[in-house]
Amino acid sequence: MDMPILILLTTQILLPAFFLVWLWLPRPADRLAWAMRVFYGACYVAFISVIGRWDFLSSALAVALPILFLACAALSFTRVYNRAWDTSTSMVRSHGFTAAMAVFFLALTARALSGYGYQETAVNLAFPFGAGTYYIGQGGSTTSINHHHADQSQRFALDIVALNALGARASGLMPKNLSDYVVYDREVKSPCTGVAISTHDGVENNRISQTNTEEPPGNYIILACGTARIMLAHFEKGSIAVTGGGIVTQGQTLGRVGNSGNSTEPHLHMHAYIGGTVDYNAGQGVPMTFDGRFLVRGSTVTIP
Repeated sequence: MDMPILILLTTQILLPAFFLVWLWLPRPADRLAWAMRVFYGACYVAFISVIGRWDFLSSALAVALPILFLACAALSFTRVYNRAWDTSTSMVRSHGFTAAMAVFFLALTARALSGYGYQETAVNLAFPFGAGTYYIGQGGSTTSINHHHADQSQRFALDIVALNALGARASGLMPKNLSDYVVYDREVKSPCTGVAISTHDGVENNRISQTNTEEPPGNYIILACGTARIMLAHFEKGSIAVTGGGIVTQGQTLGRVGNSGNSTEPHLHMHAYIGGTVDYNAGQGVPMTFDGRFLVRGSTVTIP
């Protein structure tokens, strides 16, 4: 099993299951022991609900898991409600580690949530896809929820996938066929009216889990929309439908989603920057909003 999948299953399935079972077994000695288990479990569930990649399993689980945990916590209280509040000889010795770990995950959650906002002036764009439900795999203003944020020009970049009826991005955890990914070969539409100042085509798709680090964006388009430059990357080879210097209108088809460049699976990479012109590494990244909405990891967008 691939290491990323093993980590995902551990953090998003096994550990939440542990905290659910721990509410019941072994039976808490007193109400304080129960409360500390609930506190620790709630902090972890909050953390993984925010930073988890739920599109691998089902985006619905990000909402279902906290509800399930709260319900189980309430039910588990019936086993200890008539017990003493604290029977331990030392609160620090009995509950210090649990409290410290709970605070640790609470701090990580707060750090991730700090990426839900921005201070800079944003560029408002149209969402680059047609009908369907889409999920933001990377996005936000902190590295906790957006691995692009450490890069100056890509600070507010998005990685976008599409979801099936089950809320998953693909048929299986890591299928080998590109066509098993919902977003693959889907039309990408221009998020604004402007000029295609640079395009590149001819880069082959990668196999799943492999990347092309020599040509990071793969097949891409850079649009000039007002003072902002919008880069869209990882297109399917031969699908780019505009030429450099051509005028594009909002909603016009630009190409189709592929898996070219530094991409382990089909998705659309998109970021906005100012300065740098056609050198997407030299610009200063700026936030993007879509109908005024700032998208972050875990955001879903449904286009009727």
